[in-house]
Amino acid sequence: MKLHHYSPSLAGLVFRMLLLLVTGSELSAQRDSLAAPFVYIDSITMEGNRKTRGSLILRELEFGPGDSLPTADLGAVLERNGLRLMNLGIFNTARINVRRWDAKNHITLHISIIEGWYIYPSPIFELADRNFNVWWKEYQRSLKRVNYGLDWTQLNLTGNADILRAKFQFGYSNKYELQYRRPAINRRKTLGFEAGVTYSRSHEVAYMTEDNKLRFHVNPNLWQFRQLSAGGSVLWRPGLFVTHRFTGEYRTTSVSDSIAGYFNPDFFLHGKAQQRHLSLLYNLTSDHRDIQPYPLSGWLFVGEVRLNGLLPEDNLRLLRLSAELGKYFPFFNKRLSLETVIKGRTSLPRCQPPYFNNQALGYGGNFVRGYEYYVADGLDFALLKTAAHIQIFDRTFNLSRVMPLNAFKNFPLKAYISLNNDLGYANDPHYGDLNPLSNHLLWGYGFGLDIIAYYNKSARFEWSWNDRGESGFFLRINTGF
Repeated sequence: MKLHHYSPSLAGLVFRMLLLLVTGSELSAQRDSLAAPFVYIDSITMEGNRKTRGSLILRELEFGPGDSLPTADLGAVLERNGLRLMNLGIFNTARINVRRWDAKNHITLHISIIEGWYIYPSPIFELADRNFNVWWKEYQRSLKRVNYGLDWTQLNLTGNADILRAKFQFGYSNKYELQYRRPAINRRKTLGFEAGVTYSRSHEVAYMTEDNKLRFHVNPNLWQFRQLSAGGSVLWRPGLFVTHRFTGEYRTTSVSDSIAGYFNPDFFLHGKAQQRHLSLLYNLTSDHRDIQPYPLSGWLFVGEVRLNGLLPEDNLRLLRLSAELGKYFPFFNKRLSLETVIKGRTSLPRCQPPYFNNQALGYGGNFVRGYEYYVADGLDFALLKTAAHIQIFDRTFNLSRVMPLNAFKNFPLKAYISLNNDLGYANDPHYGDLNPLSNHLLWGYGFGLDIIAYYNKSARFEWSWNDRGESGFFLRINTGF
């Protein structure tokens, strides 16, 4: 058999050399790009924002076209800014990726968005009590203590992350509310406003606190409590993380003569049946949390000054200073997070306030876990809430086959085990004799299961104990709007 020897032609040798040079230079360029300390943003493109204005989206980013970013931190920066877009509360998903990366380390970023469902005409079926557990245990799950009606929420009304809300509530207590909030109205997106008016009335009123329980008086034939409030705020957000809020509000509140004259003459003080005042409020918020509805890293500071009683005819004059500081420590890629939140408030003058304005712990979000059945009133309070959050589940389900709405086809679901520990103190120098938990350090602890769906909707199932040896199961639900 004869062997054939092939010799490459001159043209073939030249082609191979050129190919080696080209591919070698491309590989070298890619290595150089990855090794370069900075990348440079040429442009930012976006898709999916059918209603949301692009200028609003760009306002939330820490960077823009023409800026440079550290190459080593690029992934973390893009992830963090994707969460910033989610914190607007109007998207189901928001991701930022690199679409183009050339040899000179110039990149094009692309924002991919799935907008949420913006219209929520929710039927109202809610409890008239402070929380679910009070209704379940102390009022034997009575359906007579239920409110019903319609709560209409329109998110992202004009594509500027603005919110219009109207509420028509009937049943045990009535409430009619109209609110509008627009976070940005100028070209630089630094100024916003909100305004609202609310009217409420009820056949039942909590007229005093005894043994740290609210005592109620009910008259089904007479409205025992009425309140009308109207106000507006100017929002100034010069940077990404800090918001200043300046608010003016007028409020008038009245109770029946039997409440003011017989059940508790200190309700508004001196047996008065009406309280009215004009208030000014300044609020400073510095928010560096990664996920506002359920933060796992970052920190938050909120400071507030509220002055009630600016008109000569006002019959409430009270200055209140409050602050909140929260810090969140992530570990193991946020599968474990430690939460520490400190809150406090003080009031001036130190003379006796109306009972109606003496609320402290046990109202709203200011509570010690394990003490949900109690309140601790006072001029001042301090609260320390700590928790460890351990992720046990994280998955996104594709519901395309059963869900016709694009906003809900992807269903992200997370679950965390929480280990909780709270301390609280309410200083009540004027009404504390009837309430042993006031002027006393409160301690509560326990564990829970937190379910997070669609980023900002949560259900928390908690079992808590307090230092009185009491325990119970507590449920908290947050719909996200």
